[in-house]
Amino acid sequence: MSEPSSANGLSPLDQIRLAEAEITRKVIAARESSEHNATNARKQAALLKKQAEENGKRRGQKRFKEMISKAGEEANAILAQAQHEADDLSRKGRLCMEQAVNEALTIVLGIQKRREK
Repeated sequence: MSEPSSANGLSPLDQIRLAEAEITRKVIAARESSEHNATNARKQAALLKKQAEENGKRRGQKRFKEMISKAGEEANAILAQAQHEADDLSRKGRLCMEQAVNEALTIVLGIQKRREK
């Protein structure tokens, strides 16, 4: 007795085997495509991470330079104020010294005038 055949001349078992083989090829192709997509996604993620790190580093360096510049400006303002105050104190010190010398001369000259009399 011979096996019944289908319209394409294959037995049902052969048809099942062909279908299994086709499904296996499709699964393998899907797996390869999935692995390819995962590899591309990892590469893209690594690139994005690197770009983000570089961008963050540039922004951090820019902010650091801005902070240093601002601190320098503040330090210069403090130094200018301190210099102004030092100049003012020096000027006041000279005035006080002149007044003290004048007073001392007045006292000394006043004493000498009394002695001369």
